[in-house]
Amino acid sequence: MICDGRFASAAEYFAFFCGDDCFDPNEESIVNEFLEKAAGDIHAALASAGACDCNLAGWAENYLKKLNILDAAVIQGCLCANPYDAAQKRLIADELRRNFDMIMSGDIELCAGYTGANFPAFGAAEQSLTEFSTAAIIMNDMMRRSA
Repeated sequence: MICDGRFASAAEYFAFFCGDDCFDPNEESIVNEFLEKAAGDIHAALASAGACDCNLAGWAENYLKKLNILDAAVIQGCLCANPYDAAQKRLIADELRRNFDMIMSGDIELCAGYTGANFPAFGAAEQSLTEFSTAAIIMNDMMRRSA
């Protein structure tokens, strides 16, 4: 179940912002707490799209880690591990909201084997030009409804 727990660790959080050399064990529990809280926004978006019980697509795990890290940076107040000022946090929050909206609307589909709402699709209406085509359309409709 992907709607449980955080998607990134404190080590990944520190590596995202300043590489592996700035990991601070003293701040690890604080960062993990913010990552856990920030994951709730992602869980809400996934639950809204009905994507909590699916297998993630190969790329989706890294995408969710990035969203988790950025969301934690927006709500985190500690200046030590957070390089953003208030204006930058507002921009990131707006981008996060846009991403969450795309997940909820199905524009981004995180489940393996599924396509998003913007995936190209084509369909054509069946036309009844003769009595035989009318019968075929009715038969096709009955078969589709019984499946």
